[in-house]
Amino acid sequence: MKNFLRASAGLTLAGSMCLAHAEAATSFNPHALPVPPALSVHATAGTASEHVNELKFGDIFKLPIGPKGLEASERLRSLDGKQVRMIGFMAARESATPGQFILSPLPVLMGDEDESFADDLPPSAVFVHLPPALHGETVLNLHGLMQIEGALRVGPQEEPDGRVSAVRIELNDTTSRWLPLAPRVTATR
Repeated sequence: MKNFLRASAGLTLAGSMCLAHAEAATSFNPHALPVPPALSVHATAGTASEHVNELKFGDIFKLPIGPKGLEASERLRSLDGKQVRMIGFMAARESATPGQFILSPLPVLMGDEDESFADDLPPSAVFVHLPPALHGETVLNLHGLMQIEGALRVGPQEEPDGRVSAVRIELNDTTSRWLPLAPRVTATR
């Protein structure tokens, strides 16, 4: 009984911390926009089209974690190069990197200036790249659960912000057209 109470207290504390973290991530930027209806998760979101494979954050690494640490799962490797759909939260950032954003299994607040690479980004986070025509564009912060579709790429790659990603999704044109982009700043002379 003592162990059960101890475990329950840990779950309650973890749940409270997740809730507080989710509230912080949402209130981080009062100008964050809600997820556009075309990208929001609907009650029928569980059925992907025949050309799109459903990928969950729990499918990314082998479980349980073994002596080699985190390893890509067979499912993840089998979907490399194929169209996938994922559901998650956009990681809120103070300053976004043009042409990409990060999809996380839970709301995350990334403080770029004081935390830099020591942030709360989970290992299963996925880097999402815009199509080549939009590489210079910056996606505005969105809060809420969203679904995205695109081509899965697996393997280490250095990102423009200096991080190294293990998993990436290259958004398809249909998904990317619904993302709100920051207005371009033009230099005046």
